[in-house]
Amino acid sequence: MIFKWMRVGLVIGLGVVHAGGALAKDEIVFSTAPTQTPEQTVKLYTPLLNYLSQVTGKQFVIKPAKNYLEYNNGTLQNSYDMVFDGPHYTGWRMERQGAIPVARLPGAITIVVAVRDDGAVKQLDDLIGKNICAFSSPNMLTMDFLNHFRNPARQPNMLRVEGFKEINECLKSGRGDAAVLRDQVWAKQDQTGLRLIERSFRSHPERTFSLSREIEPEVREKIAAALISEEGGKVAAPLLEVFKKEKFIAADPKTYEGLGELLTPVWGFQ
Repeated sequence: MIFKWMRVGLVIGLGVVHAGGALAKDEIVFSTAPTQTPEQTVKLYTPLLNYLSQVTGKQFVIKPAKNYLEYNNGTLQNSYDMVFDGPHYTGWRMERQGAIPVARLPGAITIVVAVRDDGAVKQLDDLIGKNICAFSSPNMLTMDFLNHFRNPARQPNMLRVEGFKEINECLKSGRGDAAVLRDQVWAKQDQTGLRLIERSFRSHPERTFSLSREIEPEVREKIAAALISEEGGKVAAPLLEVFKKEKFIAADPKTYEGLGELLTPVWGFQ
């Protein structure tokens, strides 16, 4: 049976306010971007949260979101103490809520924009009013692409598709005039009949764990150390397999500066 809030771990001690101003929270509410179903989310993250509970002596509560509307509402209301989501969310949460990024998946996210060889599109501005094969908002690739078109009246029409395979098929079939992809996906796919017109000017950190400023510093340090530890990697192996990574690495807060602005077009994040 799947509960909206699933409790894992143990509760130890009573909550107190530390001198540093952070609240000693015995219960830490965790959520993540809804790229899996709530049931899959609980299954994937429970082992890791159980491990963090053992390390910190805190009780971790999984609060999976059914969709991005629910997730965005939770984010805007600052309902989560620990989250695992895209760098644009991390940047926004840092700037608006004082969150601290502590660990992330290794690697970088860089977008590219592909078109068909037989098309007339030469540059990004040629895509104004055109059909674009891309993930739905607020996917980071899509938001990074739309950041080039600040005037809503001049934005392309986004054709929402699921999965990079469908994005590729959308472009090759002629449904779309261009496709927004990751550079790594572009490098591995069949590029016959396609060409690039743009590579993103900036690479972004991969999906990231960030923590509320209300969690006391010593607990944040324990969580950060546990996530990037060898034991943490073993516990999180099924989760890491989903993202095709072998471990988590430390997150550098400087690499998220300014990324929050990518969420500006999303309702409530202005």
